[in-house]
Amino acid sequence: MLKGMTEYWLCVGGANVDVQGVTSARLLPGTSNPGHVQQVAGGVARNVAENLGWLGEEVQLFALVGEDADGEWLRQVTAKSGVATHGMVRIAGKSTGRYLAIRDLDGELYTAVADMEVNEAWTDELVQHALERLPHAAGLFMDANLPVAVMRVFVDEANRLGKIVVVDPVSVKKAEKWRPFLPGVRVLIASIDEVEVLCGQSLHSFSDVEACAKRLLEQGLHQLMVNCGEAGLYLCRQEESIWVTAPPTPIREAACDAFAAGIIYAQRMTPLLREQAAYGMALAELSQHKTGDYDLRALLQRKEFFAGKEMQIFERE
Repeated sequence: MLKGMTEYWLCVGGANVDVQGVTSARLLPGTSNPGHVQQVAGGVARNVAENLGWLGEEVQLFALVGEDADGEWLRQVTAKSGVATHGMVRIAGKSTGRYLAIRDLDGELYTAVADMEVNEAWTDELVQHALERLPHAAGLFMDANLPVAVMRVFVDEANRLGKIVVVDPVSVKKAEKWRPFLPGVRVLIASIDEVEVLCGQSLHSFSDVEACAKRLLEQGLHQLMVNCGEAGLYLCRQEESIWVTAPPTPIREAACDAFAAGIIYAQRMTPLLREQAAYGMALAELSQHKTGDYDLRALLQRKEFFAGKEMQIFERE
């Protein structure tokens, strides 16, 4: 690395506009529902990059947007967090990705539509441009909003360079795209539904989750962090596995991306799964009230709170 350069996280994947409609009363399907509609910046890779930026980390984001007003708005919003956005490439003739979600008054997702065609526009030249940033990166974060061929190139090159690879399945529909690449992944952060897809079976008990996770580790995955909702979090790797109680504020939707950013942030802080999860839970909680840079003192306080709680259900070393 050249003198004066700082290691950064390279984030590659989706950047889109999220349009969310939330009803003000219990949702009734098949009819118009009163409520409010808001537009926010979204995309898993973009959200993770932004959260890392608000933490003060150096981040470079590579994502495709359309040659439209939405694409420029996303670039400007993302840049406010300090993320380098030169890799947010505007694709001529394409529209920026949009994610339309309808939620009940309690925030539960009722249905959603994802228009992400722009993510298929990766070319060899664009991939090579992003790969040029990988040698000096601290690590690589990717989501599954990429074509499989592009995912393969990034994982292979990161492995060749010995870089940490952290990934997110994005959704149940896209989770299976990670199956061929598990041996090259350092940390997989997923929901229980996404893990079911990767394992090819339904999971109904703690032992089901543990057995499924063991199979994924046997396939070459290094570390797995599973969000099982109210049942808690299951964290495992070859030499350690642990269940921890779910935090009081559910980790869902955008908070999942903040949780992933917390796990990434923790990679250089601690090798302990419990501690890494505590960073993730703390950031997921703080993210729901943030308006700019994170208060690192508040983050550490909440991390210590989660790490110090008697969260353990089962542990094996």
